[in-house]
Amino acid sequence: MIRCVLFDLGDTLITSLDTEEIFQHILREKGIEKSLEDIRDAHRKATATFLARHGDIRPTGAGDYNRVYAEWDSEVMKELGVKKKGLGKYINERWFGMAGLKAYDDSAPVLNRLSVMGLRLGLVTNGYREEVDAILESLAEAESPKKTLSASMFDIIVGRDTAGASKPDARPFLHAAGSLGLSPSEIIFVGDRYDKDYLGSQAVGMKPVLILRGRKLPAGAPKDISSIQTLDELIGLIR
Repeated sequence: MIRCVLFDLGDTLITSLDTEEIFQHILREKGIEKSLEDIRDAHRKATATFLARHGDIRPTGAGDYNRVYAEWDSEVMKELGVKKKGLGKYINERWFGMAGLKAYDDSAPVLNRLSVMGLRLGLVTNGYREEVDAILESLAEAESPKKTLSASMFDIIVGRDTAGASKPDARPFLHAAGSLGLSPSEIIFVGDRYDKDYLGSQAVGMKPVLILRGRKLPAGAPKDISSIQTLDELIGLIR
């Protein structure tokens, strides 16, 4: 019997501009013009440098996630050849305000319907726990109460720092299940990534559902996996 539905956050419940576009908009505020191609190339190189330095784009035990992102943003600026003191910190501070964060139209209505059905709800994301709060606060400021998401809608929120690991590692999924006092077999997990969300949750015994939102099945994914295009289809799967 299904008693809970856990969700990924980005590209599952919410959407935003591409990373390169966000960088471009923030740089324009400072009178700096860079092409999306140049930003994309700089971001790729900065990511490689950051991985070599920390072993992870979002170090689990980082403590202050804002410091991590400010450092990462500074590395991108370095690769772009932009020398401006404090710019990395400024980019991080402006990020959510410029990201075009928006809940998908079906997110809040479906979550409310699931709640009315007596199901418990949760988030398991590879973002930091405090980062999730900042995202939800930004959504609340930008959208009407009927369309937006809030922390109060979820019984559990698990970030990469909550369980000391990120998806597809088993720990975030098992932490959520254990905190709710449920067996993984009683939980559906909905996410947009076949590798991190679908296979990760399936490996611990949850019932995975891949949400595509207009995309095709990723290469290597069996055609008979459980997938949906919109969250509305989830209701039918549960019933």
